[in-house]
Amino acid sequence: LDEHYDDGGFTGANLERPAFQKLLSDIDAGRLDVVVVYKVDRLSRSLLDFAQVMDRFNRAKVAFVSVTQNFTTADSIGKLTLNLLMSFAEFEREMIAERTRDKVAAARRRGKWTGGSVPLGYEVVDHKLSVNPVEAVVVREAFDLYLEYKSALTVAQMLNARRRSTKRHKAENGNVRETRAWTKDAVLRLLRSPLYAGYMSTGEDLHEGEHEGILDRDLFHRV
Repeated sequence: LDEHYDDGGFTGANLERPAFQKLLSDIDAGRLDVVVVYKVDRLSRSLLDFAQVMDRFNRAKVAFVSVTQNFTTADSIGKLTLNLLMSFAEFEREMIAERTRDKVAAARRRGKWTGGSVPLGYEVVDHKLSVNPVEAVVVREAFDLYLEYKSALTVAQMLNARRRSTKRHKAENGNVRETRAWTKDAVLRLLRSPLYAGYMSTGEDLHEGEHEGILDRDLFHRV
């Protein structure tokens, strides 16, 4: 009697997947005696996670079978092969992540916007940062206030008194983070961002950004 546990669209890199959690619940409830997968990395791509799952299977006396890789956990050779395959699956995942990081860093060195939360003062148009004139006024105001008072806390208090707000963010999944009151930390993050001077950063290195800066660079460096 078979039941399918499919997590379409979820990565095998972590175990927080709805169908997989239901599978574990059914195992704990004693409803299963064999778990069959197409490939090992459909279960998990982390060797540590996989070892923990296998331990849970063993304690529940549940066998594990991979259809296309022709082995089970019923014998010692199958267990050894399983560990080897999981090692390679984890290695492949780490290599993909490393290549992705290198690709993002290379794009930033060319001054390109590579995604993430859009900073106050900008909006994204055709995958590029474009100045938002209304928000840019608040950015310049924060820098001018800091030059005058030399205190991030004072800047936050004055921005709040003037009813200036932080940026409203809308994620790709539709979730919205509403505007908030200014805090000292929020002001410091803004003042330290080289984006506002037309730079793109990788670590501590600054590169010429393809976006327009909001501030004069001399002003930015003085702040």
